[in-house]
Amino acid sequence: MHPGNDVLAIVVTHNRLELLKRCIRHLQAQEVRPDILIINNQSTDGTEDFLKTSGVDFVTQENSGSAGGWSRGIKEGWERNYKFVWMMDDDGFADPQALKNLLRCWTDDAICISSLVVKENKPEELVFGMPRMNRRNFPVIFARKRKFLTVAELGAAGTKYPYAHLFNGALISLHAIRQVGNVDRSYFMFGDEVDYYFRMRKVGAIYSAVDARHYHPDVSNRTIDKKKVYYFIRNTIILNHLYFDRALIRDFFTVGVALFRILRRNGFGQLLSYFFGTNGKYFYRGIWDGFRGKRINRY
Repeated sequence: MHPGNDVLAIVVTHNRLELLKRCIRHLQAQEVRPDILIINNQSTDGTEDFLKTSGVDFVTQENSGSAGGWSRGIKEGWERNYKFVWMMDDDGFADPQALKNLLRCWTDDAICISSLVVKENKPEELVFGMPRMNRRNFPVIFARKRKFLTVAELGAAGTKYPYAHLFNGALISLHAIRQVGNVDRSYFMFGDEVDYYFRMRKVGAIYSAVDARHYHPDVSNRTIDKKKVYYFIRNTIILNHLYFDRALIRDFFTVGVALFRILRRNGFGQLLSYFFGTNGKYFYRGIWDGFRGKRINRY
């Protein structure tokens, strides 16, 4: 087993101080304890004041989105000569045995092994459904059941599954990803993890470890901010054409998913505002910039 001090746990945070404190407590309670580095994306809620007195290492930078946070974390890991970075958002937290289990199942072919991201109040359910893969090893679009939704379903497929939702408890080999390069900051948010997944899998295997858990709030009912709508649509369309088969079909599916999420989480009035009202620019610019392949930080 690799010792914990070979691992730098990277937590990217922005204005979620109480959740960040919880995340840090669970990192400090790991059976195999990593070093910790917080990437503070210019929080304005007292995060920096807390970190200055916490004894936890941190850097504060301009808010460059999740992509800029991950990029900075990997850069710090390289410069500090760690073997691994263990990457996570501030709103989730690791099971006390998570890092031990990830290291235990590490194999020479791997570039990344991630925890399963489970609901903190229903840990038998996955926060993000794990896609079923087609013969070309892409997530399927049309199937009776497109995703595994529970730990039991995924566990029936084996102890490791050949896909991962990155940056929610993902353990990554810093030596291996020197061949990949760093996270692309131009995505800003949404899609940076998908881009990095496909870039990494050209170099090594990526797995999720069924017995490693990362607890996370259920995001299915979160209100969707208009800026997130823009970045989700834009970046997903870009990724469809960079990496996936049947890109145009996936584009229509992407727009449909965005509209369904707006309706379900924000309500019918908000949905209309993206068609005809003040939020229309976020919706239509997302589609336009996506088709043009323009990764511009508009908002």
